[in-house]
Amino acid sequence: MAYEAEYVKYEVDGHVANIIMNRPERLNAFGEQMGDELGGAWMEAMADDNVRCIVLSAEGRIFCAGRDIREQAERGGNTMGARGPSRAEIFGLYLVPETDKPIISAVQGGAWGAGWYMCCGSDIVVSADNARFAMSELPTGIIGPAFVPILNNLPWLPGSEIVLRGHQITAQRAYELGLVNHVVAPEDIMSTAMELAQEIAGLPPVHVQVTKQQLMMARPRPDSFQFGISFPQAMGGLMKLDDTREAAAAFAEKRQPIFHGR
Repeated sequence: MAYEAEYVKYEVDGHVANIIMNRPERLNAFGEQMGDELGGAWMEAMADDNVRCIVLSAEGRIFCAGRDIREQAERGGNTMGARGPSRAEIFGLYLVPETDKPIISAVQGGAWGAGWYMCCGSDIVVSADNARFAMSELPTGIIGPAFVPILNNLPWLPGSEIVLRGHQITAQRAYELGLVNHVVAPEDIMSTAMELAQEIAGLPPVHVQVTKQQLMMARPRPDSFQFGISFPQAMGGLMKLDDTREAAAAFAEKRQPIFHGR
């Protein structure tokens, strides 16, 4: 039986799997259930020897609006792990697994926070020309590993501005910075992504997978010791702050937050 879930759809066309985020009423925000169900879909695609390339896409007007801040506000803090063991454990820094099968993200509307991480973890990104991208941790009261794709992919000055301001940039600007491969009309996103996926799926599969493995090994990563010690401590400390709860509450209530530095 094909993989089935509430917030994620899974389809296979020939040698291409399409993982589709399907919670448009919450702009496909990455919450606890979404993460678990995406993990299940990724596991299905990676275990299927018939699948040679994976397209990540979404229903609705937004690809992914980032973590589910409303869910965070409703539960009074960080929700990750609240439901117990999750298949999202297979995700790495980019919220997609490190798989030897090429990943293509098809982005409409916007990819913010967690949504942009998924794009940065992909091998090819196809974006609508009206899409927007943002690493929006600071304005929403959290620290995330936004510095990882910045350090890996961007010069210091544009990267630090993206992280510190948390502002949105256009698809064209993302293309200029090398964070998007193809900018197309909104109606052409999926056809372009599927055309690329079918092209890659038509290449010798073992050659593609070995090449992807080599690419992953060559990709820069933060020092594992530094990341393993410093980031969890920083994240844990910030999650306890009043300002973290205020940022989530203000987002849910659609008002300006009031921060007090505590």
